[in-house]
Amino acid sequence: MSNIYLKPFLLLMLISLKVSASSYPEVLFENSLMPKSYYFSASDADGNSWINHMNGHLPVSDSVFFTPGNALLLNYVSGNSGNWKTIIHHNNELGYLAKKNDLLTLKIFANSDTKSTELPVMQLMQGENISQKVNLQKYIENYQDNTWLSITIPIKDIDSLDEQAPISSIMFSQGGDDGKEHHVFIDQIEFLPSKAPDMKLTGKAVLSSVVAYERHVDIAWQLPLTPSIRYIKVYRSEDNQNFAPVGIRPISFNKFTDFVPRTNVSYYYKIAWVDYQYRESPFSDIKKADTKEATDAELLDAVERSHISYFTDETEFNSGMHKVSPLVTDPRISVKSTGLGLLTQVIGVERKFISRQLLLDRLTRIVKFLNRATKYHGAYPELLNGRTGAPVLNDSCEIAADLKSTAYLMQGLLVARNYFDKDDAKEKELREKITALWTDVDWKAFVKGEGGTHLYDVWSPSCLFDKSIPLGGYNSSLITYILALTSPSHAISKESYFKGYKQPLKYVGPAIGRFSTSTSDTLIVSDDSKQNSVYSKERFVTDSTYYGIHLTLGKPTFSLIGLQQAFLAINPHTKLDDSIDYFDSQKSLANVFYRSALNKSEQFVSLTNILWPYKNDDSLAVSKFNPAAAIATYPYTSTIALDALKNYYRNLGSFLWTEYGFRDEFDFKNNWVSDNYNAVNQAAVPIMLENARTGLIWNLFMKDPDVKNIVQLVE
Repeated sequence: MSNIYLKPFLLLMLISLKVSASSYPEVLFENSLMPKSYYFSASDADGNSWINHMNGHLPVSDSVFFTPGNALLLNYVSGNSGNWKTIIHHNNELGYLAKKNDLLTLKIFANSDTKSTELPVMQLMQGENISQKVNLQKYIENYQDNTWLSITIPIKDIDSLDEQAPISSIMFSQGGDDGKEHHVFIDQIEFLPSKAPDMKLTGKAVLSSVVAYERHVDIAWQLPLTPSIRYIKVYRSEDNQNFAPVGIRPISFNKFTDFVPRTNVSYYYKIAWVDYQYRESPFSDIKKADTKEATDAELLDAVERSHISYFTDETEFNSGMHKVSPLVTDPRISVKSTGLGLLTQVIGVERKFISRQLLLDRLTRIVKFLNRATKYHGAYPELLNGRTGAPVLNDSCEIAADLKSTAYLMQGLLVARNYFDKDDAKEKELREKITALWTDVDWKAFVKGEGGTHLYDVWSPSCLFDKSIPLGGYNSSLITYILALTSPSHAISKESYFKGYKQPLKYVGPAIGRFSTSTSDTLIVSDDSKQNSVYSKERFVTDSTYYGIHLTLGKPTFSLIGLQQAFLAINPHTKLDDSIDYFDSQKSLANVFYRSALNKSEQFVSLTNILWPYKNDDSLAVSKFNPAAAIATYPYTSTIALDALKNYYRNLGSFLWTEYGFRDEFDFKNNWVSDNYNAVNQAAVPIMLENARTGLIWNLFMKDPDVKNIVQLVE
């Protein structure tokens, strides 16, 4: 099955009968969670038009496809006066800005007695703008069923398109009223230039390596500078004779991870280059991979390696920062994700997954970029253009310094400053440049008003604190307060720890006229820009019991991964004040979530072992699971966290495991698995596994010459 690469358009569907839907559905990834036969029929009000789907998602087929490992299945009946519709969304949130001479291409396969006139009609969507209907049969020569047909539609043939707006989705809808049931497969929806390279591929493909683990094999290749190559196609065999395609990747990828059906088995691999006409090059040499059952240490190494690859691969070339999108044309980078990625890459160097020189060169590029990037009071916006260093948002109020994102960045840079400690000219220069960035952050500028104690999350040069909220409470804001307290140049007062972080505020509303408040639970805070605001005082200590487990901090109604973010680099064993034991609190929270999992995953016991829900008592999240949340509890509950890791890998790996480790989240009930990645989840897994195994990140951060004074500062 194909893992990471989503074909040019996501298989992400919403069924709408009679009327268009007002909201987008969740993503249905290539790998269908449920068996293909698990369909649900939706019908219109008259009961004469329906299309099969699974909880709002169209199914995919892993047995009929044009390119591996699946294709989209439209199973429909077009009744008299019916009006079924389904929407496929582009895999980039920005959509695709088509050129006038571009071509829209797709492959279809009708395995019934479907006539060309009974095919769906197609429309392109640009937000709310919808193009004219396109009859597919007009673009098919020599129509046949039970075979893959190519459809090529010039963009200039489609009326009602806005040339300045990106294409966000493609809609297929009822094109006739024959009343018959149809099965039509759709694959490889792409936009191509009108003059694609046409030179035939004569050179043999080059397979660099195959590396076997327990249940997955990493395949890597080297691409020549040949413009005709569009894809890399991967074949697998168990007997070195009969090969079947198991994956396809665009040229932006240099590797593929194949999750294999069994362990302790030898597999054989070869690859071929694929051109724009889907013609294949001569095969590469064959390489053998011998899978074997892994020890716990080997399995942990493999998980760490794959998750770290997410950050080493998804790097914007110019800045060295972490990319928001894998598309080469999207220059946006994330400040927070970059900070998280630095923590993981330090682990990668220590584990010898990547070279020390590679990370040193990348850090040198990062600090050079940060020195010229836009910042306010030394703090950066969350999103920047990786080529220019400018903010990417258009709203003047949203062009603002993001203090939490900057804190995550500084956390990563400080760990790097302590790791690259050699008496070497380049490492010394790196440390000096990191120190300059660190001391330039004016944390005091994010405290509102004279005598204020709360840090605020954003500050805009145009709107000041208009859209900001106070930071505090048992959550990820702890790292922001720790760094603000330990700053050697712009430190906030220690009262901010006790009266800011430990006295969280929640916005109630503007203080207009005679706004009635109770002084015991609300607070009026001066707003520098326009008016006073009212905030309610939230409790920091919870003092509650769940499943017989006493909790003093945190609530199981919060997300588990959110409760762990503060302690990626801050060692929870650190005693900041006499009233709190962060390590015991985190351990108790992990056990509460585990006990909740024992109850909430009962409905899936026939499919898998215990699954950890996002939240303990949120009914909307009962069937949604986050692999990273459970695995990242390893420092606190090593046995049950390791069991969770083994379950996600060995029992659910066929759809959860990728080149970059575990997918972000999945939902059995709604037949859904995330197609994208969240940097917090991808980072939390290797960081917390490594902290439990060696304490690497905790030790590097807590020994920092500035940070190590935190205990004395808040006494």
